[in-house]
Amino acid sequence: MSKAGQSDLERDVQQINYALRASFFYRRLKDDGLFGLLEDVATIARDSRSYSWEERVAWKVTHGAWTACEAAQLAPAAVFAHPKVLLEHPHLIAYYRNVAVLPRKGVQYLAFNVAPLERPSPRSFTYSQALQLAKLFNTHISGLLESTRTLALTHIHALLFSSAGASLDGSWRNRLGVEAELAVRTYLLRHAIERNWVSGLIDAKGRPQPYDQAKDYLSEIEHYNGFKLCSGCSVKFGQEPDVTIMDAGGRPACAIEVKGGKDPAGALERLGAVKKSFAAAKEENHAAHTVLVASCITDEMARRAGADPLIDEVRSLTQMISEPSAKEAFLKSLGPYFGFTE
Repeated sequence: MSKAGQSDLERDVQQINYALRASFFYRRLKDDGLFGLLEDVATIARDSRSYSWEERVAWKVTHGAWTACEAAQLAPAAVFAHPKVLLEHPHLIAYYRNVAVLPRKGVQYLAFNVAPLERPSPRSFTYSQALQLAKLFNTHISGLLESTRTLALTHIHALLFSSAGASLDGSWRNRLGVEAELAVRTYLLRHAIERNWVSGLIDAKGRPQPYDQAKDYLSEIEHYNGFKLCSGCSVKFGQEPDVTIMDAGGRPACAIEVKGGKDPAGALERLGAVKKSFAAAKEENHAAHTVLVASCITDEMARRAGADPLIDEVRSLTQMISEPSAKEAFLKSLGPYFGFTE
């Protein structure tokens, strides 16, 4: 490959990396309930009569931090951790923990493991534990507030999201391949939804779910195993292949493998990995169409794929992300396997 070709490939690799990183961050922030935390804290802040702050000094809220909060006309519950709030709403531990810029591992080291408490259905915990967390969070929050003379609610939210983002950055390093697959799933489902082709969903446990137009399936795509089409065909998410489009009789009409690896050196290895699932699909239906969607396509990989009878088509995920026309061409080509003509 020429130096110019290497440069183009390296640029493609970085483009796919950062584009999928953005979707990963959004999906995880939504799944972790960070957006909902703001609404819940705002509701609590409006109910100030239910919470007394007379013991705030014992909860490690410093005078300077309290004064800064008052000067900014912020509700105390929007800034500081109150033991009663934590006991009533354990999932809000995530809010105050992130405002204090503390990762879960840090809280576990300094106090105890709060991961089970931050979940939608948390386990119960005691006042002593709530007090321990309030003191820990408020110590850090007070230190932050005393380091500035200007404070606004947007600053508090910035701390929340910057802390959450720092934790997600570490998680991202091993997620490129998964996020590439989720991107393709999202493309397929959005395409079908926009054309009113969807008749139902298949949830993570394999159960049928009626289609609800008001529900945001796209941002929750990771929690579904596929979807059903009005034509009688179905789209199944899985492994080997990553996506199977089945006809009304259940046979594989189209098999799609997604490879989001960004290392050019591993391109041929990723090419070899798809052949097993494609061979299985063609064994069940010799007319099954196979598509490899890859984020890093070297010249040698393209040459070998073009000569392989198991691989009918190769598409660039990088082009789909950067060029809408490439994505639309890919999706339009799948129309016959969906059971529709466009």
